[in-house]
Amino acid sequence: MKKIILSIDGMTCSACSNGLEKYLNKQKDIKQANVNLVMANATIEYDESKLDIEQLEEFVKQAGFKSLGEFKEIKTETKNKKEKIKFIIFTVLAILLMYISMGHMANLPTIKFIDPHSNSTNYMISLLLLTIAFLWYGFDILKNGYKNLIHKTPNMDTLVGIGVLSSLLFSIYSMYKVLMGNHHQVMNLYFESAAIVIYFIKLGRYIDGISKDKTKEAIQKLVKITPNSAIIKVDGKEKEVTLDEITKGDIVIAKPGEKIAVDR
Repeated sequence: MKKIILSIDGMTCSACSNGLEKYLNKQKDIKQANVNLVMANATIEYDESKLDIEQLEEFVKQAGFKSLGEFKEIKTETKNKKEKIKFIIFTVLAILLMYISMGHMANLPTIKFIDPHSNSTNYMISLLLLTIAFLWYGFDILKNGYKNLIHKTPNMDTLVGIGVLSSLLFSIYSMYKVLMGNHHQVMNLYFESAAIVIYFIKLGRYIDGISKDKTKEAIQKLVKITPNSAIIKVDGKEKEVTLDEITKGDIVIAKPGEKIAVDR
């Protein structure tokens, strides 16, 4: 049996990691698989005489995710300035979208050019254009949801995708009815629902990404203070070995000033 750790791309929630873990454990010649969502990796113990890395990566692909090869080091993906600016822009667009779609319901001043009662066509087109921008912003969510549904491992992205597309299609139908003369349908537009759902999912992931980076940084600091080797006592003599060579029952020597290699 051989053990390998693969870096996994595409996991966004616990349902993703649980689904991948169950799928891998169902495969023949895989003894055990454990998937870590925070570290975005999968530890797989398998029969090396019957499986290789390419086949394991194919299993990951069949489950709806992507293998980035063997996991070698902890990487923190700090949010860059470009992503932050994009998030700020879509925050402004989200506020604008909500104002246009619901401002008249709250008796707020409305812009006559896009007033739903006097200029319903302009009102609908403005909502549609803003929603299309959010569909582009959340395209990765819709793509992952569809992909996981096809691979029979639906997750939160699948649920979000179904809700967003349902709101969008119904709104387009209502828009068609308004253009055909039924102006009462202008109040049955839900473009903003589709857009705001995507926005809040993105907001949650942005915050979650910051938390994950902090966790990875803490683990990285812990790894740095752990020594790579240790001294054990063999037949009355001291022998330097790697941490992987230490087994249960070995006598580990910790000299003054040295870091403890193992805790049990």
